[in-house]
Amino acid sequence: MGSKVKDFLKDEDFIDYALGVSQELVSQWGAYFRMHPDERADAEEAKSVLLAPVDVDCDFSIDECNELRDRIVGSIDSFQATLYMR
Repeated sequence: MGSKVKDFLKDEDFIDYALGVSQELVSQWGAYFRMHPDERADAEEAKSVLLAPVDVDCDFSIDECNELRDRIVGSIDSFQATLYMR
């Protein structure tokens, strides 16, 4: 796994985009990838890691996996909180 893939996996906005949290993020990241098409493959790999079953080997340390899990859970919790506020 390349360093750019790991960078995407540490980016809160990317995580929210990959999880489909908002249409605004989909538009923003779509614009980003039109300007940086060379990064699309790394982003797709990162997205597949985020959406993969738990038992997929992603070449992260235990601490990195735990941090990523916590960030994803935090993103989901934040998104759910916005739904309840509506």
